[in-house]
Amino acid sequence: MILLVFENVWKRYSAEYILREISLSVGSGETVLVTGPNGSGKTTMLRLGIGLLRPSKGKIYVNGIDVRLPKAKMMLGYLPHTPPLYLDLTVRENLRYYASLYGHDEIPKHVVEAAEGFGLNKYMDRRVRELSYGWRKRVDILRAMIGSPRVLLMDEPFSGLDVQGRRFLISLIRELTGKGCSTLFTAPLGYEVPMSVDKKVEIKGGYLVELKS
Repeated sequence: MILLVFENVWKRYSAEYILREISLSVGSGETVLVTGPNGSGKTTMLRLGIGLLRPSKGKIYVNGIDVRLPKAKMMLGYLPHTPPLYLDLTVRENLRYYASLYGHDEIPKHVVEAAEGFGLNKYMDRRVRELSYGWRKRVDILRAMIGSPRVLLMDEPFSGLDVQGRRFLISLIRELTGKGCSTLFTAPLGYEVPMSVDKKVEIKGGYLVELKS
């Protein structure tokens, strides 16, 4: 079953197209890596995929629904490069707040269990501003999981994580894909991703080129 579709997507900033003729299908439980040099459009592609940006041309669908529609956004999880967390709130308060946006009174059980696996239990009542980037990254990964997304889009998810954090993130991704969640994530060109993927693509001159995974 195909969950996420980029259909001949173009994106222009001012007079220049940064993405051209982007077509990509991500199936249920599939893991796709998008790589490319800095400034190639990797983050732009993710922001289009989550509906934060409007394509200049083309369409993007999740489970057959335009990603910019509210009911589509409920099926999507997004991990940006910079965690969108409230610095003066504690980890627990941040997770409770984002959980409330999905109609939860408390932090969902699967997020609590993931927090334990990430070693975040000891930091739950610490203000986010007191945490290092790596620990903030862990919190934001949990935030992205709150809605049990059908598709999870992640911008350089392994950056800033230590070995233990990377290992647990890999196990988390495998658990999610085993349940049918699709994952699309980016990494810089030449970065050795610490896990196998189903499909690897590179953005070259604005075009998408499939690579041997």
